[in-house]
Amino acid sequence: MSEVILEGRGLTRRYTTDRGQTLTACREVDICLQYGRTLGIVGESGCGKSTLLRMMTQLEPPNEGRLIFRGQDITALKGEALRKNRCHIQMVFQDPTSAFFGRMKAGEAITEPLGNFQKLSAKQIREKQAELLRLVRLPEDFAHRYPHSMSGGQRQRLGIARALAVDPAVLVCDEATSALDVSVQEKIITLLVEIQRQRQLSMIFVCHDLALVQSLSHQVMVMYLGGAVESLPGNEVWDKASHPYSKALLSSIFAIDMDFDKPLPTLKGEVPSPVNLPQGCAFHTRCPQCRERCRNERPAMREIGPNHRVACHLFGQ
Repeated sequence: MSEVILEGRGLTRRYTTDRGQTLTACREVDICLQYGRTLGIVGESGCGKSTLLRMMTQLEPPNEGRLIFRGQDITALKGEALRKNRCHIQMVFQDPTSAFFGRMKAGEAITEPLGNFQKLSAKQIREKQAELLRLVRLPEDFAHRYPHSMSGGQRQRLGIARALAVDPAVLVCDEATSALDVSVQEKIITLLVEIQRQRQLSMIFVCHDLALVQSLSHQVMVMYLGGAVESLPGNEVWDKASHPYSKALLSSIFAIDMDFDKPLPTLKGEVPSPVNLPQGCAFHTRCPQCRERCRNERPAMREIGPNHRVACHLFGQ
């Protein structure tokens, strides 16, 4: 059996603006998730992370490219076939407050997906509610409470429980910790890692925080302006990240042993508009190592080490 459970090949997503312009949110992105492992995706706001996840979870179809799940092309699934396939790939959303219907109690909310795929008796539903609440370290009596009466961390635990209700093979976390306090973030991350080990889950974790992403991810992919610029093992990010943008992200991370008298390196200029993508490398307008070739020719992803690929002319042939 292949080690790859979910794969995207050349995924591209475009939108038409109110003015009739074409906005390219994702451009020819290749993504590969292995069984039982975590793929971390990092990048600044507007780089296409959430759009990519919406294609991976089939909430939106790609304009170009293919989506492969367990060796089968699922890009064109529609109707009942698409509905049945949704139980295999589930998402934990960014905002734990708006992710729940305010008039539905927690127990009903986390077991609602079961009603879409299975017929369960009232007793079985109660048993499943208790099981899911125990799984995410919440008291069983929380089933009778409303999500709005809970803390943000507790609501996010409910979101995880709901996503796991149908026993998915892939769990997708779209900035699932960004709305939480740092201390609560740590508990949620620890919980996710424990559940992944128990259930042999494959997981995609998206976040702005490169330090957090690399700490829990087996593989890390860096995105910029709708495209992937680097992919490398998580335990090699600090030492082997090579793309100028990846290095800029690393240099922005604060550490207790850093020299606070030394000025922080900053990227000059603004991120170009996805409506008017620059010619050549998308990062060349801000790159301190920009060359003439960078302005005219878009770099392809190149292998520069084991499981390490980078899209940069500095590593050209």
